[in-house]
Amino acid sequence: MNNNLSLYLSRILSGFYYFILDNKKYKLVYPDICVRYEAEIYADIERENNRFNEWINEEDILYYLIDYDLWTRGGDNALKDLEQQIEDQKVQLYKSILNPTQTKQIRRHLEGSKKSYSRLYNIRHSLDHLTLNGYCENIKNQYILIHSLYDNDNNKIFDSLDSTDYTTLNKFSDAISTQIIDISLFKEIARSTIWRNYWSANKDNLFDKSVVNWTDEQKTLVVLTKMYDGAYEHPECPQDSVFEDDDMFDGWMISQKRANEESKNKNRANKILEGKKLDKAQEVFLMAQTQEESQNIYNLNDSQSRNIIKEREKAIDSFGSINHDSLPDIQRDLLVQTNKQFVQNVKRK
Repeated sequence: MNNNLSLYLSRILSGFYYFILDNKKYKLVYPDICVRYEAEIYADIERENNRFNEWINEEDILYYLIDYDLWTRGGDNALKDLEQQIEDQKVQLYKSILNPTQTKQIRRHLEGSKKSYSRLYNIRHSLDHLTLNGYCENIKNQYILIHSLYDNDNNKIFDSLDSTDYTTLNKFSDAISTQIIDISLFKEIARSTIWRNYWSANKDNLFDKSVVNWTDEQKTLVVLTKMYDGAYEHPECPQDSVFEDDDMFDGWMISQKRANEESKNKNRANKILEGKKLDKAQEVFLMAQTQEESQNIYNLNDSQSRNIIKEREKAIDSFGSINHDSLPDIQRDLLVQTNKQFVQNVKRK
């Protein structure tokens, strides 16, 4: 548990915070919606003024990364697979709650997966700032920053972005980046008694201002608090130890989401197949006219069926072509049937 929860909560509630740079005290006041709107306009003007300059297209970033030996052609798929792997490991972690040895092992693999994902994600997006969109996003954030910085006497540090010394601005930006509240700390605050007392007392009027003028920190805290409220009220609410373990709680959330999706897909599939004479068919093939329709049909499968599809695709990729009876899942079914028949024959003897 973090011993500074009350300090961070006071910062979130106040809408500003103090920080030190070069032994001087400064104040960052989160901007209201007017400043953010002005920043959007400023960035839009910059986009129009610079759209004919030589920028790297977002579609070309991949090829630059490959040329610099920072990425591979299959890197994007590997990143998606790793993201899916992290979700699966979180679900496994939640389901292993009664097995400490298994929990420890899964957690170790999960931490390795998260580190790998973070490293690959940072590489994949390392050149985003060289695109026009990346430049405009940076300009917008700089505009917001100069309208948010004050000295200890509440005087603004910068007058305008056009007259700003960017070396100085970057020093402020670097100092502020070290003050960001980590998502795990947000979650701890959202679960804390000190915050819950505020929340329970008057959740509809916590910040004394319109929601459009809430800071990003305030919005994050409220969203996470409502997430926990929903879990507390859930008919299959997990035990307290799950709430206190971020990865395990994520696993519970993912498992609930998957269960809901499978239930919805099953209902959709039943409606689509309603009235069709399927007898006792184990598999049903539906023709798709578009890629989107194909994806919708694929989503009708439950998780087990999707795993079988992926397994079959992998086998076909490996062998080029393969007989139906040689597919991995069919081979497993045949083996199970053979074993059952063997056991029945033994019993008869």
